[in-house]
Amino acid sequence: METLQMLKYHLKKERLNFTASWITMEAHMLEDVPDEDFLTLLQGNAANVQSGLDRIMKSIVEYEK
Repeated sequence: METLQMLKYHLKKERLNFTASWITMEAHMLEDVPDEDFLTLLQGNAANVQSGLDRIMKSIVEYEK
C-alpha cells in the first residue's frame, strides 16, 4: 500500500508537457544568417526584380533539400 501511495505522489507531481520540445534555441535562430540581403535583390527595374526573385526561389529550394 505504501508503494502505491509513493507512486501516486510521484505521478501527481509530474506533469505532461507537450510543448517542451517546441522551444527554439537562440543558437539555432542565429546560425541561419542569409548570404545576401533579399530586399536589395528586389530593387531596381523589372529585369533586376525578376532575377532577384529567381535567386530567392533558388535559395529556398536549396534550403529545403
